[in-house]
Amino acid sequence: MKPLYHILIFIFFLGGLSNSIYSQTSQDNKKPVDIFKSTERDSLQIWFYNRATVMGLKGEERDEFYNIILYHTFKMTSLEKKDKGYTPIQVRSKFEELLQKQHSEIKAILDEKQYSYYLDTYNKLLKGVYERKAWK
Repeated sequence: MKPLYHILIFIFFLGGLSNSIYSQTSQDNKKPVDIFKSTERDSLQIWFYNRATVMGLKGEERDEFYNIILYHTFKMTSLEKKDKGYTPIQVRSKFEELLQKQHSEIKAILDEKQYSYYLDTYNKLLKGVYERKAWK
């Protein structure tokens, strides 16, 4: 029951983040581009559950994996909030910093095979982010 509870919290949390991202407007009046689209957030939710299961994560290890992903996803999606005042270049730089920190924290709790699987899957998810944001 506990893992299901965490997954449900994760789903509602990521759904709520979309409203704050869509409210930002850019200075050149272009429609803002969300860091994670709703489909990517949905994929992230399903990804967390499926990948943690495939990687054999259970109990505290699964909870720690979940908490790291949740924390950094929240930080990444909040980068474009108006109150932060970041330029697009700063958003990209801070996104990369958070991504590397997430990878480092995840690597500390997974074995090599699990970490490789995590990177492969997460990089596929990030591909859409990079293409939409025109980040190379």
